[in-house]
Amino acid sequence: MTALRRAAVAWLVIGVSNTVLAWVVRPQHLALATLIAWSWALVEAAGVSLLFHWANQRISILTNKVEGIRHEETPAHVLLSPHDPFYQLALQINYLQTHQRKVQRQMAGQNQEFATLLDYLPIGVMVIDRYRKVELANPAMEQFLQHRISPRRHPFTQDVRQFELASLINSALNERQTQHHTLKLPGSPNERTVDARAIYTATSQDYFQVLVLLYDVTEVYAVEQMQMDFVSNASHELKTPVTAISGFAKTLLAGAKDDPEKLVEFLEIIDQQSERLVELINDVLTISHIESGNSVEVSEVPVGQVIANQVHLLTPLAAVNQVTLDNQVPTDLMAVTDQRKFDQVLKNVLSNAIKYNRPQGSVTLTTREMGPEWSLTIADTGVGISPQDQLRVFERFYRAEISHSNQLVSGSGLGLAIVRELVQSLNGKIDLQSTLDVGTRVTMTFPKDFPQG
Repeated sequence: MTALRRAAVAWLVIGVSNTVLAWVVRPQHLALATLIAWSWALVEAAGVSLLFHWANQRISILTNKVEGIRHEETPAHVLLSPHDPFYQLALQINYLQTHQRKVQRQMAGQNQEFATLLDYLPIGVMVIDRYRKVELANPAMEQFLQHRISPRRHPFTQDVRQFELASLINSALNERQTQHHTLKLPGSPNERTVDARAIYTATSQDYFQVLVLLYDVTEVYAVEQMQMDFVSNASHELKTPVTAISGFAKTLLAGAKDDPEKLVEFLEIIDQQSERLVELINDVLTISHIESGNSVEVSEVPVGQVIANQVHLLTPLAAVNQVTLDNQVPTDLMAVTDQRKFDQVLKNVLSNAIKYNRPQGSVTLTTREMGPEWSLTIADTGVGISPQDQLRVFERFYRAEISHSNQLVSGSGLGLAIVRELVQSLNGKIDLQSTLDVGTRVTMTFPKDFPQG
């Protein structure tokens, strides 16, 4: 209906124009000229209508194309003849759509990379807007908070229930300044030490966010504590024999050397403390040597024979302590390992089993093969270790409480720490199970074929 109206209006306008022109010219046959004018106007109106319809089609196609681009749709490219008046316009719109697709693909890729990075980042990340609502949080943050975080915007207090962390975030939001604090977060099975940062970021006066980052520094603090304990314990352990040697030497120099009985007694004490000092220094050097990453010299070792030899060497110590050694390991057992390190592991564990045993007790050595692995178990009938001590027996200088047995056992407190380091250097695992007044069972598992490189 609109097209007909436009055609009628065009015919009327052109017809009037032609009629006026005919009247101005004043032909001889005015009526005939008027008829021709209106007839020609009809032809011209039809041409104008066709031209308008053709242009309207082109404009409609291009308009739909732009609408599709604006709504992020993917309409087909508009193909026009190079001679078409709308050719250049259609070409630029096609270029615009191609560029938009490229930008969209880049943005989608960047968003995917960002999402993947957040998912696998070990640092807890949470973004909080100025309305104190969570805009973003990654899985690591959920693990820190021990809480499932909803992907929808919600108050951060629904997730952050630890008072110190909530106070840190509130301080950053209220003061509009970055906050930093080290705090403890409850966790399963143990609480974690966390380095928490609430970073204030503002893009304008009215729009700002707080980026919360949580770093797990539990192991860092544990290592620092172990270093401090090591220095403290090493100083204490070194001080004891050095003080004894110095004290008895001064006593001898002060005149006790003139008493033959005291001279021999004090020299024996000095000799014992010197041996203890040498043992302690050797153990410290051993641990330092292991931690320095010294190479492992592997070869096919007759471990059955090595175990038999070590049992033979420690038989006198067992006899002094009234302990029976029962070696059930086949002498033909072979394994690929470092013989020197394995021999040291065996010596430390076996001597502990003898020292911490009871009179008329026993120590049993057995092996077991399990596919690509084999294990050595040394079980004693000694005083045992309490559950709380079992968690720490592999720490340096730690010595389990054995006062209930009235036993005094000399040692540096580094034996089991050295054993653990050596076993790990041999790609093995060590497991300790103990019951007070029943005994201790130490199982060491090693690979049959030591991996090279």
